[in-house]
Amino acid sequence: MSKLPMAACLAVAALISVPFAASTASAQTQLTVAVKADRYSIKQDRFSFTTRRPAAQIAETAVKPDENFNPSPLLFQDWSYADGLYTVTLREGVTFSEGTPFNADTAIASLKLYDNNRSDFLQLDQESFEKLSDYQISFRSEVDSSMVIENMTHRGTSLFLPTGTLAENPIGTGPYLLESYEPKQQITMRRNPDYWGEAPNVETLTFRFISDDNARLLALQNGEVDVIGEVTPQMMLSMPQDGSVILHQSRPIRYAALMFNMQGNAPYDIAANDLNLRKALAHAIDRETLAQVLYGGFGQPARTILPGWMFDLGDDHAKGFTFDQAKANALLDEAGWTMGANGVRERDGRPLSLRMVAAYPNVSTVKPMPEMLDQMFAAVGVDIEIVEVDDSGVYNDTYFGPGAADMFLEFASNNNTDPTYLLYNVFTTMSPWGYAVTSPGENVDELAQASRVAGSREEVIDLVREAYRSIVDDHVSTIPILTVPNFSLSRPGITVTMSEYEDWIDYGNVSLGQ
Repeated sequence: MSKLPMAACLAVAALISVPFAASTASAQTQLTVAVKADRYSIKQDRFSFTTRRPAAQIAETAVKPDENFNPSPLLFQDWSYADGLYTVTLREGVTFSEGTPFNADTAIASLKLYDNNRSDFLQLDQESFEKLSDYQISFRSEVDSSMVIENMTHRGTSLFLPTGTLAENPIGTGPYLLESYEPKQQITMRRNPDYWGEAPNVETLTFRFISDDNARLLALQNGEVDVIGEVTPQMMLSMPQDGSVILHQSRPIRYAALMFNMQGNAPYDIAANDLNLRKALAHAIDRETLAQVLYGGFGQPARTILPGWMFDLGDDHAKGFTFDQAKANALLDEAGWTMGANGVRERDGRPLSLRMVAAYPNVSTVKPMPEMLDQMFAAVGVDIEIVEVDDSGVYNDTYFGPGAADMFLEFASNNNTDPTYLLYNVFTTMSPWGYAVTSPGENVDELAQASRVAGSREEVIDLVREAYRSIVDDHVSTIPILTVPNFSLSRPGITVTMSEYEDWIDYGNVSLGQ
């Protein structure tokens, strides 16, 4: 099969709990959700229209995450993996929104369309697809990964019908159809009357793009929107306590962490070559205070990068670092950093001054953490230059990609059911996303590679657990700070069923009160 003209088709999807025959929702309902930014792209090599947050629910993924972070059926009814081969039975009775059946032929075409330009993600062997029957297919991973199905729970892997007009009229199997799109302003979907599954409660779903945090909160308070889907620490600090705004939260899932430039060239080479310095900075962070101040007190001090409940990693797979200024000072003394008269340590005439870039995906997601960290590090004689960035493109192109800093403050999560996903993409030198600059390499690379081809999920998790322990305790290449829930804010009378996957929060099925 030749390459399709419009490359990549990432995804959205539908948050359908149980695949029923289509039913008709009774009320004519509307919901408006405020989100921070329009992140969609119609570029051929990174097409993400209606798929990247906010997920517009026009297309669906092959599988969806369950509450235990395992893949569960959606467009794939069931599957098996043996000797490197995936064999999949497709759900029957599913159609794309314009009436084309979802079957072996269209499933293969949709998977190829996605993977043609996202091979760094699913890494499917394009030549391996085989139609076994009208509703059964098989394929292989081009890198022998045993985690392909787990990766398909990521919204970015949702499946579109291959057409040449995806940017104007994306066609999927989901519960919504595109009604209108005003770039940087809003996107509106209407309920798909022919949806194969259970119809959502909300007939018209609109996402408004409001970049300013205060403006999003004011829009909710003024009744211009019903829900806020991206909530920052500053918004939670400003949230009224009179019951006019309702907070909804998930289990802690996202991590705030400080990542060191481990491949640093001068002048950003101090931390990369000084393990004691990295340990001292880890001990200098008062996580309890940060947890009380940020995220309304709902964050938790972190010992490791992922929360212990996730993938059954457990709370003891890394020791982490306690707040201990005496220990931090002792480690710096041992490393030869002596305190100067100006309160900044120095060694061989070089001041202990580090650049910290905050933050990915934007500084508003962590503010005022940079300023608080600055004060904590100053208390042990470390001078920090804070560079605040509120654009992920600038963050990557100007600072992270070139390695133009000593430390990078990030706020992210492992947002699919593959336990190796974050580890491989963010913490190895093989990272297709450019994270070699902050990766320790060595045994972490070996553990990550082994985890992606392990024969059982238990073996996968054991290897992932050991890799994260080594990152945190041995290399100290990343300092975990907090783990944080996902949050939504709403007007009274609305109940939002939260998900640890932000892109899987089902705004189409919120409970709408009066």
